[in-house]
Amino acid sequence: MKTLLASLEHRETIGRAVMLALLVGVVTSMMVLIIEPSHNYVIWSVANFLGGMGNDLFLIFSNLFIIGWAWRRRLTSVIKLTLTLDLFVWIIVQGIKLIHLEPWYLRPNGGTGGFPSGHATHAFGMAFLLTLYFPRLAWLWYSCAAAISWSRVETNWHTGFQVTAGIVLGVALVWGLVSRWLKHPDAVIIQSQPLEKRNSPLGEQQSYAVE
Repeated sequence: MKTLLASLEHRETIGRAVMLALLVGVVTSMMVLIIEPSHNYVIWSVANFLGGMGNDLFLIFSNLFIIGWAWRRRLTSVIKLTLTLDLFVWIIVQGIKLIHLEPWYLRPNGGTGGFPSGHATHAFGMAFLLTLYFPRLAWLWYSCAAAISWSRVETNWHTGFQVTAGIVLGVALVWGLVSRWLKHPDAVIIQSQPLEKRNSPLGEQQSYAVE
């Protein structure tokens, strides 16, 4: 009975994570498609930081946060899922860029390899994964992802369409990986824990066993 209840709760959590990813993805896509670059130096400087060091810090923190939390709880499948997402984002994004899909591959600044936005792909993929394990901080994860995605348009590295394509690719990619991971016992184990324990990577370590 406990396993059944945990499974039902698990599906609800996944459903909420998907709906939130779609909602924030649509809002961010509309923002980057409608709002033109401001050409304001201060705004550009903020966007340049977000798209550079800010993006690097977010991805490094995301990986360390999830991996550290999973390591303490011996959830090796979560570590593999996180690293697989990193690898797949790089391979798929760079593979698409090599195709040079006309005319989308051209960047607004004149460069090539603009389709899709790898920053948006990775940021939204990690935001989805973080929300799955730490839903109470979903507002923070998606705020970071949306800000990073917007920064790519403001700094003329990508068009709104290229960023939107990256958002769609990131959400679709992580959903595909998570769908496979849902069959792993760790998926039910995590969802059967109290929410406060799941959201705290510094909480007491517990021994997990499938019901």
